[in-house]
Amino acid sequence: MSSLRDPNRPRYFISIAAELAGAHPRTLRIYEEEGLLCPQRRNNLRLYSEADIQRVRIIRFLTRRQGVNLAGVKVILQLEALGKIRVYDLFDGGDVERFVEEGEPEEPAVASLDSKGQITRQ
Repeated sequence: MSSLRDPNRPRYFISIAAELAGAHPRTLRIYEEEGLLCPQRRNNLRLYSEADIQRVRIIRFLTRRQGVNLAGVKVILQLEALGKIRVYDLFDGGDVERFVEEGEPEEPAVASLDSKGQITRQ
């Protein structure tokens, strides 16, 4: 397999990986702290692969769409790594694929600034 197409090849800094995964960089750090994600490091910089980004999208699907907490996500991913289950088999595979490929829709803002710089709730 060409190293350019290898989904496990680390290539993205955290800011780019977060953008590609539809998450905040802090979210990726939290997932790492919780043992859900393990990016490679070079010179103390986190580098994420396509497989890492896919994993973040699956974690977000489980937490956002299915309401699973991070401890539950960890168990699900451990069972998947052992070959006991497949995330795609637990839920509607099409729904998982759509979420992973398209990401979740943008959430509407709950507050904004008016012309005077005051916060307004929506």
